Amino acid sequence: MLLRFVSGPTSSNKTGVILEESGRRYLNGLKSLIVGPSTDTCDEYQSRFNALFPAIPLEVYHSKRERPESKGSIRVDVERALLDVSLGSGRVVAICHATLCNLSPALDLSDWHCYIDETLDVFHPAELNLHDSHQLFTNNLRSISDGSPYARLVSTNNTALTAIVENRNKDAYRELVRGTAEKIINPHFDCFTLKSDYDKLIQRKGKNGKLYCISVLHPRLISAFGGTTVFSARFQESLHYHLWEQEGVKWEEDTTLTARLRFNKHDGYGQTKIYWGLERNYSKATRNKNTEWYGGFISAAKEVMGQREHISLENNDIKHTSVLSKANKSCMISGRSHGLNKYRHIDHAIIVPATNYSPVAGRFLAKEYKFSRDKQAISFACHNIYQAISRTSMRDGDMSRERIWVVPSQSHAEWLSRIFEGSTCISLSLNQPLAGNRGRPSLFNNDNDRKNQSRIVKKNKVRQINEFIDRIGVDMMENVAFFHESDGDDNTLNNIDHFVAHYRSTWFETLKRSDGKVIAKKENSYISWLKRQSNKSYPRKDDVLLVSPAFYNPLWVGSKGKRSKLNVVFASGFMLDFDNSELEPTQLADIFSDLQMVTYSTYSNSPTDLRYRLYIPTTRPMFIPEYTAIIQALIQTIEDAGYQGKIKGTAKPNGSGSASENDRFSIGGNRKRHGIDMSKRGPYSLFHLPCRSPSGQSFFNHHSGPGRTPLDVNQWLLSLPPIEEPEPQSVAFNNSYIEDLHGLTEHQRIGIEEALNEWLRTGTLPGEGHDGIFVLYGRLRDLNLPLEHMWEHLRYAARTARSPAERLKQVDRLMDNLKNYRLKYFTGDAA
Repeated sequence: MLLRFVSGPTSSNKTGVILEESGRRYLNGLKSLIVGPSTDTCDEYQSRFNALFPAIPLEVYHSKRERPESKGSIRVDVERALLDVSLGSGRVVAICHATLCNLSPALDLSDWHCYIDETLDVFHPAELNLHDSHQLFTNNLRSISDGSPYARLVSTNNTALTAIVENRNKDAYRELVRGTAEKIINPHFDCFTLKSDYDKLIQRKGKNGKLYCISVLHPRLISAFGGTTVFSARFQESLHYHLWEQEGVKWEEDTTLTARLRFNKHDGYGQTKIYWGLERNYSKATRNKNTEWYGGFISAAKEVMGQREHISLENNDIKHTSVLSKANKSCMISGRSHGLNKYRHIDHAIIVPATNYSPVAGRFLAKEYKFSRDKQAISFACHNIYQAISRTSMRDGDMSRERIWVVPSQSHAEWLSRIFEGSTCISLSLNQPLAGNRGRPSLFNNDNDRKNQSRIVKKNKVRQINEFIDRIGVDMMENVAFFHESDGDDNTLNNIDHFVAHYRSTWFETLKRSDGKVIAKKENSYISWLKRQSNKSYPRKDDVLLVSPAFYNPLWVGSKGKRSKLNVVFASGFMLDFDNSELEPTQLADIFSDLQMVTYSTYSNSPTDLRYRLYIPTTRPMFIPEYTAIIQALIQTIEDAGYQGKIKGTAKPNGSGSASENDRFSIGGNRKRHGIDMSKRGPYSLFHLPCRSPSGQSFFNHHSGPGRTPLDVNQWLLSLPPIEEPEPQSVAFNNSYIEDLHGLTEHQRIGIEEALNEWLRTGTLPGEGHDGIFVLYGRLRDLNLPLEHMWEHLRYAARTARSPAERLKQVDRLMDNLKNYRLKYFTGDAA
């Protein structure tokens, strides 16, 4: 398809050339359709065309004009007018871009030439958060994949989607998806989605599911016309030019029409000063994360502007509430300002919109249309600023006038200065936002290194987790209460493989609560969740929520409630508290340079009292003896690096002979204090989640990157001496989960409690399960318990064993034999 274009600077009279050419064609009996960017532009066409050709009618159609003879929508009226042969051979009609995009593809407009004034919006990305309600929309869609990451989205029910677009009852949900539905049923658009995300949304996998719909306006839009010419400033830099070229359009400059422009470059702008505020790229995220900086930027812009009348432009989300909108002598213009000429009496401008494509949209353009991020920044951000500034008096060509323009960033100012020759770029000399807002630097040399490390870590974790799964029971799953932000639906969360692989911690509302909820997340998702918690503020420390590395079996009770050491099934990840520490988090990370870890400040952290928490992810969950053995090895490694535990007193200067000095010297000579809370070395300990410290001294560090991986539990255990389980204190066992114990004697109840306590001391140790079940079986049998009671207690014990599946089989064999024995010798009839 061959299309023509005219690319001239703003204010070079491109619109005038369109109107003159359309009038000339009218006089020659030819038809011209002028397509403008807005209703205001179309009204300007009317006044300018009438001045040029008083005797020639210009037919203008847009939604704000009265249409006495209307037969329906704007689209219907325009199509009827374009096909009306009774109005003669010479015609000039003006419509808006939006109307052009809605014309029927079945029209035969071969006798019309289409003049498009300014670039079309050919790219419409949408991100809709429809995690729970997407079926109302997606039930009418189908995705078509060609093997790429992006699948086509097509309609399977145009009637339903049309009802959404019309939204006659003003339904809020339909209004949310209306624009996307409109693109999908429009034959001029091709719509795409991220296939992986779309499949997850449909299958209800993960959380916060989004529907991504990226709509591209195809050049078949203008295939019905006899010819098409696009008029736009710096057209070859535009997304319109590039996308349609990628879709097969061959662009050719109309040199005859270009020669009729008033000029072909902006020069003589020596009196123009372009002020800027930000040294790096500007975006909404930058603005929102640095509200104080943005407020200072606007104040500096207003100070530079003084009492001069000026136009201004901000994003729609703030333009009616910001300080700039209330400034004296400020005229707020619309975001789509192309073609407007009613502000040409104004010399000055504050143009500060944040116009960047989302990461998903940007990647789509770069991958599918080879339109890089740098090109995106020019075509989208820079061109919008350029068009807005071009609404001012610069359109009149008077170079003697002082002009002051304010733009967001240095890159914007320098780009404009190259266009407006002679202009000067001036910094507003603002303090810049923290460099951390630039985003996380790359941790790997290249993407392949990152993928390889991720693949190795994942493979190792899967292998170790699979080995661990065989060592725990599965009956507990249906009684687990999950934290509401866990990853997965009911089916996946209750799957033992998924549960063990994704278990991270147990969440508790307060220290006194014993009924925790399980947090099941992927490791990176869990760390991201912890980071989000670090932004929360609480009036009191007691209000901060807590987690425990331990998973507590919901089937167990015990005399101390569910959150008891004896109820711990396993633990995942290590946590330690550092109080009044002289060991900086970065120094701690250096000690364990091969481990991935998180360090975050606690509620009580202050400039004079360093308090923080350590979290180390692991390759698999652990039983209590494994956890305590490795945590002790971690502490020993820290002490071997030159740090010590609690110091008996404040050390005086060396040589004073004080006891505290001797204590420090005898340990190794003024060693620094690590501050580890030694009372919280067990997995059953509770730890407060990250939060903001009232002192203002808050931090959250994720130490990751090349060479850093989760702690390999198997490797660490191999490097340690054999684990010996310390004998726990005897605790009373609560038999309340057995419905009827009233028939038991006091002697039997006491005997059950003692037998189970003995099992918990010895039978749960490595290699002791088989013999322990025999011992427990013998003690319960000697109490002459009813079979159902005895069977229940033995199955409970088997589920707490190191190899529960094997112990359950053992229990069933023993109880079947006992049942047959009692039937044979007490009833005389074998079962």
